[in-house]
Amino acid sequence: MKSKKLITFVATIAIIALSSAMFAAFEAHIINVTAHIENALSVNTEPIAFGTVFPQEYIEKQFDISLSDSFKLAPRVDDVNYVIKQKIKPCPVHKESCGPACEQLVPDDPTCVADTDLETPHNPTGWHYLSLCPYLSKNNTDTDGTSEQNDTSHPSYYVDNPPSGPSDNDTCQDPGPDATGKLSKSIGDTSDSWTLDLKVPPVEGFVGQDWPASCVASGYVVKNNNATYGCDIWIEATEISLPPQA
Repeated sequence: MKSKKLITFVATIAIIALSSAMFAAFEAHIINVTAHIENALSVNTEPIAFGTVFPQEYIEKQFDISLSDSFKLAPRVDDVNYVIKQKIKPCPVHKESCGPACEQLVPDDPTCVADTDLETPHNPTGWHYLSLCPYLSKNNTDTDGTSEQNDTSHPSYYVDNPPSGPSDNDTCQDPGPDATGKLSKSIGDTSDSWTLDLKVPPVEGFVGQDWPASCVASGYVVKNNNATYGCDIWIEATEISLPPQA
C-alpha cells in the first residue's frame, strides 16, 4: 500500500510540475528596444590632393570638423573630444593574369609598395602608397578664442627660423603627439577649422645645400623620385561628456 501511495504521490507531483511548465509557456512579455545611432562628428571626407609638388614647397589645405546636427539637438550631451591620427594610405589593386596557372595582385599605381606586415582591415592587401604622413602637420586655425583651451595642434617637422625662407637657423624636429580637439555646445564651440600643411622634403641623393643637416640626419628626405606619396587622416571621437549642469 505504501508503495502504491508513493507512486501516486510522485505521479501527482509530476502532473503539477508539468502543468506549471505548460502554464508558463502560455505567457509572454515583449520589451521593444530601439536606438537611433548617428555619428557625433560631421567631417567632410572629400580627398585632399596636393597634386604634383617639388622639394621645399610649402602648401596648405583646409578642413573642418563639426558636431553633427543630431548631437547639437540632443540636450543630454555636451562635449566631444577627438584625435586626428595618420595612417598608411592603401593602394587600389587588381588581379592580373600572368599565365595559365598564375594570378597576382598588381597596384593601380606602379609606385605603390607591398608589405605583408601591414595587412590590416584598413589595408587588407598590404599594398600601400609611399608614406606622406611624416611631412604633414595639422594646425588649428579657429579665431573664436576657444582653440587655446580646447585644441592641440600637431606642428610641422620643419622649423623655419626666421619664417622668411631658407636660412642657416632652419632645422627639423619631432612634431610630437597627434593633434587633438574638443567641441562643446555649452561654450558655443561647435566647429573647428584645421590647416593641413605640407613642407615638401627633397629626394635622397638630390638634397640641396640649403636643406638643414638636422633634417637629413633625422631622415626627413624621400627615397623615391617621381613617385606618389599618400597618407590617410583619421578623425576619431574619443569621449562624449554630459552638460555641466548634469
